[in-house]
Amino acid sequence: MLQRIKIVRSLNQKLRYRYEQLSAELYFLNQRDCYGAKTPKSVKLKPLKAANQGYLANNHESSDTCYVTGVPYGQTKDKFQNYDLFNSLNTQMHPDLIVLQLDPSPYLARQRFLAHKCALQNVEGYEMYDTPLIDPLKPHAWEEAVVNLVVLDMLNANKNMEEIDWSKGLSTYSYANIQSKEIQEANKNLFIQTIDEHIINHRYSEYYLINRVLYTALMGKHKVLLADMPDHLHKLNLGGTLEIQEARDLFKYTLQKTKQMNDIPITLRKAAYDFLPHVFQTPKDLYMTAMLKSAFEGCETINAYVGIPHLVPINNYWVEAPHGINYTEATRIPPRRTGETDENQIEKMALLDVLLETHTWAEPYLSNPFPYIVEDLTQATAGDLKAMKECFLQYYQKYSAYKNELQKELPNLRNHDIKFIEQTRQAVPDMKYEKSIEIKALTNKQLQQRNVEIVQ
Repeated sequence: MLQRIKIVRSLNQKLRYRYEQLSAELYFLNQRDCYGAKTPKSVKLKPLKAANQGYLANNHESSDTCYVTGVPYGQTKDKFQNYDLFNSLNTQMHPDLIVLQLDPSPYLARQRFLAHKCALQNVEGYEMYDTPLIDPLKPHAWEEAVVNLVVLDMLNANKNMEEIDWSKGLSTYSYANIQSKEIQEANKNLFIQTIDEHIINHRYSEYYLINRVLYTALMGKHKVLLADMPDHLHKLNLGGTLEIQEARDLFKYTLQKTKQMNDIPITLRKAAYDFLPHVFQTPKDLYMTAMLKSAFEGCETINAYVGIPHLVPINNYWVEAPHGINYTEATRIPPRRTGETDENQIEKMALLDVLLETHTWAEPYLSNPFPYIVEDLTQATAGDLKAMKECFLQYYQKYSAYKNELQKELPNLRNHDIKFIEQTRQAVPDMKYEKSIEIKALTNKQLQQRNVEIVQ
């Protein structure tokens, strides 16, 4: 009897973590089709059965809809000005929620810090146990990743919600019956700077239309959900999935592929996503699909904007239970691989930081840069913490040296001139998936200036 119970528990455990994924071949075909895309593409997702989505009356089809728009890289080429696609979808659907592929980590960290601060000051509605962890490793629910303008007002004023003047803040910016034109004009640049600093954290999306929609939606009474997979969760997922030798092989493979493309400008991060989408892109696709499923339970109409490589996978992962992905599984951090040491874990995280060109574990709002080693950093001694930092620095410098050697060999990694990239793009009109290209037409500073011009 006991043996039978163990077998049933084992089967339940396997079935719980089972969901369909696209094969590597389908991911490569999808990447190839996305390279030549210059205009956005949209798909309509209908409510799923037994998923608490939509209202089915008299066995008729529900009118609830979720439109997902795939945005191409760089500047979107539309026939009309003033974001014709964004305005037309808003006019037709009047969405309850706008979902964007943006990392919610900077906003989550600030929101949790303010919640903890309000709890310490005994503000009504805030309790200490509601914010046990300030580090934004993953959202507790999809509602936490919805931008609250009151939080932005609290950040600007450095006060709790009971002390700020809402009539002069960003939360009432779009209400002409509350704010005068003079106050709105004074808050316009402040609104843009607040989004740059506290939501985007000066890391703009490579899909420029998503940046535009973020500013336009927040400044126009829309509810915005930041639905991209947090970098910390993405790294922890990859670190628990890949073995140390597999991670090293993937790093070598990406370097070799980048060397082969010496005539086309491409970064190491872009090469990793282009040539290994089934490894690096799959967790993001599953996470965004689960986030859309959860958000669709509380909304009748959703407009979502994601990168065009994620459009087809999300459409394929939109499967009803029990075979589809859910939020619990999408945010589950795999356990450490058997036989790997703490040093192996640190090496993988340093390798991923270099490969994906991020500084995930060096963010100033992160209190514990080693959650994959110890859950509470206060439990580690000063000597252990110093040893972990030195180990991470050693491996980070090691893999950075490989990247620096590659940059010396390939001139396209040193020259990110706009004219050079645009000329290369025009010279290669028919691109195969082996020859990808990164269109980077604007720097962050130029894009910030353009956002100011857009609002004006």
